[in-house]
Formats: sequence, structure tokens, C-alpha cells
Amino acid sequence: MDWITPLDNIIEELTQGTIVGNVNFGYEEDLVGIVLSNGCDLEHNHASYLIIAALYPASSIISSSREYLGLIDKNGYESSSSRQKTRVKEKLSDYIHHRAINRYYFIDCTECELGMYMMIDFQQIISIPIDEKSNLKPIANLCTPLKEQMIMQFVSYTSRIPTDRVTSDVETQIVDTLIKEICENEE
Repeated sequence: MDWITPLDNIIEELTQGTIVGNVNFGYEEDLVGIVLSNGCDLEHNHASYLIIAALYPASSIISSSREYLGLIDKNGYESSSSRQKTRVKEKLSDYIHHRAINRYYFIDCTECELGMYMMIDFQQIISIPIDEKSNLKPIANLCTPLKEQMIMQFVSYTSRIPTDRVTSDVETQIVDTLIKEICENEE
């Protein structure tokens, strides 16, 4: 399966799903990002801004996540039990296959100059004027249908409809009822 198509440094190829370098997110050093802007708008010069999400090495995102830290032994992965290691591998598989809608989207960038697995962070978004796109360095394009899947996850993550949560008492009641019903169905 192809994840990305490496590019020459041709700025005209900039489109939705293009991985770019030299992105100034306001930190000490420039980062790598991925273009989220609509490809049609870019192609027909209807965009006045370019929307870019940050890319980070997957290992650094995962190793600092609450999910990962909650699965491993307090002394690290190597000290974890085989059950804990299995749960970590399942969690990594969930990221790779995009099984859950969350703030990150996993991509394989080992075939381009980045040379590593990366995570798109949908909470680290920047908008830059379109006339500054020449400052960016195109690295690769995310392949179809992953580009479309990435955009759908971005939209799902950022466009969640706020709803009231059930109280912890009601949640406990629902969980207890479901467990009871599951056990009855197993008999």
C-alpha cells in the first residue's frame, strides 16, 4: 500500500494532502505540516489562505500520550507485562488503521525525506496567506484514498456537535444494566 508520493520541489503541485516543510507555527524552529485547504480552491486560485496542520514523529506523540502511559508499566515498555505489551500493540494498530476519531492521524513517511512514521495533529493548525506559499517546501503528497480519509477524520474531529454528558450515576447504571444483559445472553 502506498501512503505518500514524494515530490520534487515544485510549488505548483501544492494541494490538499501535500506535506510541506518550512512551516512557521511560531515555535523556535520551523516544522513539517500537511495542507488541509480544499484542493479545488487551491487549483482555481480561490483560496486567500492556506490551512496547514502540524506533523510530528509518531513515536514522540504516542510515547507521551495518556493512552500509552496508562497501558505500560511505570518503568516503561520493556518492564511491562506481556498483557500490557499486547494492549500497546493493539493501540498502535488502532492508530495505524485509523479506528478511532481523535486528534491525530497516522501516516507512513518512511518513503520520503522525512524517513519516519508521522502523526498529523489536528489541534496544531495554522493559516497562512496564500502568497506566502512559496516559502514552503513540498515534500510529498498523501495518496488517495488516505487524503480523503484524513480530511474526513479532521472534519469529524473538529466538527463534533456538543452534547450533554450523562451523569456518572446514570453512566454507572447503564454500564451495570448492560453487563447484566450481556451475562444473561451468555447463559
